[in-house]
Amino acid sequence: MNEKRPLSFNLFLLRLLSGLAGGIAGMLVAFIALFLISSFVTNGETNSLTFFAVIVIAFLATITANTITAVGLTFLDNQKYSRRKTIITQVFVFNLILFFLTIPIYLIGIPLGLNIGILAMHFLLSAFISSLIMEVLAGYEYSLLGIYSNALGIFISIGIALFVLSSNISEQLVILIAMPMVWLILELIGGFAELIYDNFLKSYGVDALNIQTDLGGDNLVEKSSENEEGEEDEDDEDTSDEV
Repeated sequence: MNEKRPLSFNLFLLRLLSGLAGGIAGMLVAFIALFLISSFVTNGETNSLTFFAVIVIAFLATITANTITAVGLTFLDNQKYSRRKTIITQVFVFNLILFFLTIPIYLIGIPLGLNIGILAMHFLLSAFISSLIMEVLAGYEYSLLGIYSNALGIFISIGIALFVLSSNISEQLVILIAMPMVWLILELIGGFAELIYDNFLKSYGVDALNIQTDLGGDNLVEKSSENEEGEEDEDDEDTSDEV
């Protein structure tokens, strides 16, 4: 069983910086796209984004933020995220597929005035799954730790998103701050969860979130199954000898 590498505080800050940088990159892309598209909106209706504007902003912001975050993490924490090309490729391909899958949802929701809610859902889902992809490819032994920490981070992000959407903040501002906020929370919660787990592992010596750790007696079941198969093989051999 491979031993877990402890997460240092400096590395935690670097990963936090990477997530924030990726989110800001997505925010800047969304801002530029919003500015360029708004200049073509007639009658001064800049507050109501067209279908084309929403699609372009969603695609460019998500794929930029998530891909740049993956690049940053693989360089800053290359001991954990060592499979750089695979991680970046898988994150990029997933966000591309997710974009095409969400187009029908945009077609249904935008005429109903749900464009900002759909954008928020798209941002949250794309960041969440991208982070999970990185955690799984970083090492399957501790993929459970990544799943738990990301699940906690996404629930906190959803809570903040609901609060923001219920306030009087402008729609454009919500779009711009979405990606930095989501990635900041994911990396913050993920880092804290890993630091807490490192202290737990150091104090108690129980590597509970390593998938190779047997917590429910699985080894006993496997051994019992092997013994039963061995006995059946012996019975078959005895029968064949008698014949």
